[in-house]
Amino acid sequence: MSKVYDAAMRSVRKSIELYRDPRWPHQDFPIPSTLDVLSGAEFLQGDVYADMRAVCLPLVAEDCPHKLPEALTVALAAAVKSPTTTAIREIERACDDILQLVDAGKGVVLAETAREIEDLHDRCNVWLAAIGSPEAARRCAMLCVRYVKSRPVTGYVDHISYGLMRSAIDYLATADALDRHDEDEVDVAVYLPEGRHVQISQTTHLARGFAHTLSLVFNVLDEPPARTEPSLDDLGELNGLVSEDRAGIQPLPQPKAEAPTDGKTYSDPIEGLPTVPTAMLVGDVSHVKKGTRGDDPVKEAEAIVRVALPLVTPPADLAAVRAELIADCPHGQAIIDRLLRPLASQAVVRNPPLLLVGEPGGGKTRLARRYGEVLGLQPAVYSMAGVTDSVSIGGVARGWSTGGFSAPVRELIRTRIANPILVIDEVDKIGTSRHNGNACDALINQIGTETAARYRDVYLQADVDLSHVQWILTANSLDTVPRPLLDRSVILRLDEPGPEHMRQLATLILADVRADRGLDEAWVPPLEGWEWAALEEHWPGGSLRALRRLIEAVLDARDAAPLQ
Repeated sequence: MSKVYDAAMRSVRKSIELYRDPRWPHQDFPIPSTLDVLSGAEFLQGDVYADMRAVCLPLVAEDCPHKLPEALTVALAAAVKSPTTTAIREIERACDDILQLVDAGKGVVLAETAREIEDLHDRCNVWLAAIGSPEAARRCAMLCVRYVKSRPVTGYVDHISYGLMRSAIDYLATADALDRHDEDEVDVAVYLPEGRHVQISQTTHLARGFAHTLSLVFNVLDEPPARTEPSLDDLGELNGLVSEDRAGIQPLPQPKAEAPTDGKTYSDPIEGLPTVPTAMLVGDVSHVKKGTRGDDPVKEAEAIVRVALPLVTPPADLAAVRAELIADCPHGQAIIDRLLRPLASQAVVRNPPLLLVGEPGGGKTRLARRYGEVLGLQPAVYSMAGVTDSVSIGGVARGWSTGGFSAPVRELIRTRIANPILVIDEVDKIGTSRHNGNACDALINQIGTETAARYRDVYLQADVDLSHVQWILTANSLDTVPRPLLDRSVILRLDEPGPEHMRQLATLILADVRADRGLDEAWVPPLEGWEWAALEEHWPGGSLRALRRLIEAVLDARDAAPLQ
């Protein structure tokens, strides 16, 4: 390994947090530059529109050093007053017109002002890409490459160049995903603010694949030419060969390399069938002994011990999945899009830990469960309401009569897939007592990036890789959710359903009530006109539990009605 390579590695280790952790604006420079945001830094306050207002406000101030054309000034003022997607497009259009005149040699603005306008034009594309425009995402990928080419060429690595390369891959993958969903027309009403580090993290596997493949090929290309076989007349060359070769005896074939033990494996390809990605989650258990009570955790967990479990892959028709989920939860379209959008460019179903927050009865748990069911993640729901210990989540150590695995290990054994989904309901109601452990503390270790990959199950007493397990947490309010869970989750707010969703939701609830009562559809026909009118009068929107009670009252009224 060269000295330059060693020095580059040391420089990365010295400032590893710049490569690993989210980069928030510095307090001395609150507004990040366009280069910073392109290379992965967060927007001001982590929000596109707050960043937009902060960038535009100085350009319309009286003491602004730049004399801007009227059309651009009007667009900037409108953006400051009401930062929307439409306002961004108006700024972009005005910048385009000015820059075209500058390129044509018409000096409409000073050179310094032209550079400011060009930077503003680039910033518009960054904003639009973050909101969900595939065309803007493609332009941002080009900008990242342009900035990388302009960086100084050295043997060392800097976090800005690294961030630009990661962002270029992310922007291209995002543009492809959005194109597949026909989302070129961005609707401000469905935009959900999310950090740049969250967006970029969705394509980590793709970036690693690019880096591995390119590095492998370039290393081979950089090898010196292979040594040619000596001619029979060159006796000096023959001295370097082993005696078996001189006699024409072929050496025994080398034994095949053992299977990799890093947990990342793929099943052998079968002709005509695609390979299925797998992961080995439990490796060495040779140190695990039977318990004094006769319990044998290794035997109980034999379904996952030293077994490559399949990883659920995204369905081929994500549009059909989206339609099915929106039919179940029409008021959750924005969140459904946020969950499904990254899957278009992923090899396996993988999302960061999510926290759905919304009013009671809004359908958070149902949406989380249906998301897991539709994608084949075999969801399990754990309620935290009133939980005062860590037993249900963290498990119980051997030696106790109630000894058992932790929740994610139980689900791995049950589902026999590497990335099942666990829905942790009502985390805002987790008890604060630590008498028998705390559920929050157990969750922190299970969903944390570092600790999840080497989670020590208290019952199995062996490391289990939980990094593929999916987590969706729900809460009615963020006020009482433990701070460590907030820091480790992407927070998404589910709005309450409105009266416009009533008929679709009532039809679904009617089917649920019919199934719960064990009744055939012939005995519980669809709602009639006067029943719809009664529901519309008494349910203005809000809790789905209230809507269910009204529907049950309607059915009870049917039963109580006199026979005709």
